[in-house]
Amino acid sequence: MISDRNIPDFAVIGAMKAGTTTLYHYLLAHPDVGMSRMKETDYFIDSANHSLGRKWYLSQFEPGKKIYGEVSPNYTKHDIFPRVPQNLAASSPDARLIFLARDPVARFASHYVHAWQLGHMDVAPEEILDTKNGQHMLETSRYAAQMDTYLQVFDRAQILMLDFDQLRTEPQAVMDQVCAHIGVDSIPVADIGAQNDAGSIARMPRGVQRLWRSKAGRMLDPLISREMRDFGRRMLARGKARVPPKLNDDILAQAGAALRADADRFREMSGLPFDQWPV
Repeated sequence: MISDRNIPDFAVIGAMKAGTTTLYHYLLAHPDVGMSRMKETDYFIDSANHSLGRKWYLSQFEPGKKIYGEVSPNYTKHDIFPRVPQNLAASSPDARLIFLARDPVARFASHYVHAWQLGHMDVAPEEILDTKNGQHMLETSRYAAQMDTYLQVFDRAQILMLDFDQLRTEPQAVMDQVCAHIGVDSIPVADIGAQNDAGSIARMPRGVQRLWRSKAGRMLDPLISREMRDFGRRMLARGKARVPPKLNDDILAQAGAALRADADRFREMSGLPFDQWPV
C-alpha cells in the first residue's frame, strides 16, 4: 500500500459518457502514473464509498509510481452527489483536475442508452424529460454548472477542460496536454481500441451489475486482480443484449433547448469553441 499523503495527485472528474474510460487506459499505460485499480472508486462521494475509509482508498494504488490518480465521472453529478469537490479538496487541495466535455445533447442521449442497458431505466423516450432521471441526465450535461461547484474550492488553473472529440481524433495531442497538466513526461499513445463497450454492458446480468457497484463488491475489489476482473466481465457478458428505444429528433431538440445556455457559458469558461456541438 502507498503511504498516506495527499492522494490523489490528480482526478479525472468527468463527464460521464465522454471518453473517461479511454483516458483511464491511456494513463494506465504511463510508467510514472499509478491509477486506481478500480476505474471509478467513487471514494469522494458521501453516499457511495467514502465510508469505506482511507485505508481502502489507498489500497487502490500500487506503490512505486511518481504520481497517483483516478477517474470517476460520478464526481460531476452535483445534483445527486453533493460535496464531492469539498471532500476532494480536503484530501488533496493541490490536486489537478481533468474534465472531458462532449456534445451535451449526444452525452444526454448516451446516458439514456447506458442507463437502459444497465437495467436502471425503463422510461419511454417521449416521457424521459418529464422524469427525475431525465432531469438528472440533463443536469449532468450542464458542464458549466458542474464546474461552478469545483471553482468554489479549486483554482481555475488546477482544472484542465478538454474536448471529447479531440480525444477521439487527436489522442496524442490531448494526452500531451494531460501529461503537462499533471506533471509527467508525455509518452506515445498506443491504439487501445474501443473501451467501455456498450455491447458488453448490455449483456451483463443485472444482478452482477448491482453486486459489483455495491459496497460489498467494492470491499472485495482488493482481493481480485485487474486481469481476473476483466476476464470475469468478458465471461459474464454473454446474455441477450438489452436494446434501448431510440430518442427521437423532437426529444433531442427539447434537450438541446434546455442545455443551450449552459453550453454557451461553458465555452466562455473553458475557452474552447466546441464548433461541432448543435447547441
